[in-house]
Amino acid sequence: FDMPSYIAREFARRIGTAVHTILASPAAEFPGVVYYPDGIVCGSDADPAAVEKALDDLRTANTIIIEKSPLTGWLPTLTDTIYTDGQPSTTGNLLASCPSFYRSSLEDGSSLLTVMSVSIDAPQAPSTTTILSRAGAAYASSEALYLAVPQERNDWYGWYGGWEGVDELSTVHKFALDGAVPTYVASGVVKGRVLNQFSMDEKNGYLRIATTTGHLPSDSVHSTLSVLGVVEDEIATVGQIDGIAPSEDIRSVRFDGTRAFIVTFKKTDPLFVFDLSDPLAPTKMGELKIPGFSTYMHMMDASHLLTIGYDAEDEGDFAWFSGVLVQVFDVTEPANPTRQHAHEIGTRGSSSEALTNHLAFNYFDPLHLLALPMTVCEGGSGGSYGTEMTFNGLMVFDVTVDGGIVEKGRVAHPNSGASGY
Repeated sequence: FDMPSYIAREFARRIGTAVHTILASPAAEFPGVVYYPDGIVCGSDADPAAVEKALDDLRTANTIIIEKSPLTGWLPTLTDTIYTDGQPSTTGNLLASCPSFYRSSLEDGSSLLTVMSVSIDAPQAPSTTTILSRAGAAYASSEALYLAVPQERNDWYGWYGGWEGVDELSTVHKFALDGAVPTYVASGVVKGRVLNQFSMDEKNGYLRIATTTGHLPSDSVHSTLSVLGVVEDEIATVGQIDGIAPSEDIRSVRFDGTRAFIVTFKKTDPLFVFDLSDPLAPTKMGELKIPGFSTYMHMMDASHLLTIGYDAEDEGDFAWFSGVLVQVFDVTEPANPTRQHAHEIGTRGSSSEALTNHLAFNYFDPLHLLALPMTVCEGGSGGSYGTEMTFNGLMVFDVTVDGGIVEKGRVAHPNSGASGY
């Protein structure tokens, strides 16, 4: 495929023999268009009639420029080349067909976002559908792809009807996936912003989404668990739990069937367990408060969570991050989750790629092995970082429900200056 350099790939997912990719294109730019008239300064001394006339004249001039611009000059382009017996066959601009472009009822910016689907077992051109939207967090199930785009209130540009008391929202767009053919379905609005793709999950046609509203250290920060469905061609909230963990924000989310696990943090690590068996009436089942927080949660089995995150030292009004913490939680009784095992690695300053990138978290269940890239620092405490790097490389652990978390070995990176065994 040939795409211009200004098109960015935001997300890709393989489902069966189809690969779905989200491509983001910037807003169109028209040569010659000017966005403010020269010589006009707004203020108390400005002549309102002169300002209005200058704006009208500029609007007219810009309209002429835009109407004379060819459509293909400002839409994103995509060409496809298929080789048959070594001979290329190229299909022209695949994004020039107007029926595949959509504008939702939501004001979602002027950029273009394209879902491109490709069959990997058939020599055919990719299918595309494009919507007027900025990029955001993406999630794909076997049947649908969702995009959650963060929006912050700006009264200068207006705000979404019915959400006047909320300053932070996400616009949600849904695309149906039928093999290698994506189809735009609907759009809607939900309270708050998502952390990442694990904050969304689909079951039985409903999108479950965990969001945070506000930013620390504001006391107004809180989180929301919403269930969204398509109602009369729009995405709408059909079930919700609001006001989760006031003054804390979400640090990790995991959905598992009819359950949701959410970790929030400010000083301690509340692990919340929610029941989503009734999408119209989600409920909180249990809560566990311990120091620190988890940034990624992995289902070891139906009753246990394996997590990675940071330990924390309580300092009254706040807490310092300390070493990297690997934990096993028992959620057999959802109303009473417990921490079964914990293993701290290093002190403040230690880190792992797996803390922010789930692809670096490797748990091989048949052998009960967890492999993590780690940088270990020692000597840190309170607000002071450890200044002695004692290891930089791969650490391997044996992790079982009965035996806990036991380090098996290390492989140091070459020239890291740290030891391994």
